[in-house]
Amino acid sequence: MQRRKPTLHENLPIIEVRDKVTLDMLFADAQASRFLIRRLSEKAAIVMPGQFDALYAQLRKLGHTPKVSEK
Repeated sequence: MQRRKPTLHENLPIIEVRDKVTLDMLFADAQASRFLIRRLSEKAAIVMPGQFDALYAQLRKLGHTPKVSEK
């Protein structure tokens, strides 16, 4: 069995939400889902690089007030 090497991604935007239902709703939304690549867990997903501002604007349109964290 071949072992995969770890991959470290720098500056990859991730969205984390409070509950599974919220992320389900974002993936069901035609506009928001364009900016989401894949789920990492029930409450987290990878945001398409370069689309942070577009997703942020769509979240605001949907009535969310996202907190932005830079680590």
